Amino acid sequence: MLISCLACEVMHIARRAMAQATGTGWSLRRLRERVLRAGARLVISARRMTLALSSAAAPFWAVLWPRLMALHWADPDP
Repeated sequence: MLISCLACEVMHIARRAMAQATGTGWSLRRLRERVLRAGARLVISARRMTLALSSAAAPFWAVLWPRLMALHWADPDP
């Protein structure tokens, strides 16, 4: 149950980040269908893993990823 709650919170954060980045409203369903259910291929070579996203989802991730990395996550060790 805790994992479900955590997944819901992460989706909500991503939905808000996409809404701020694009200036349009995003529902959780729209986020799940267009961004999270994207086709991708994982390429593993030597010491590097590369995730190749589909061309339809790449623009969404290009907007979303920097915003998620800019968030100030809480430190687990107070």
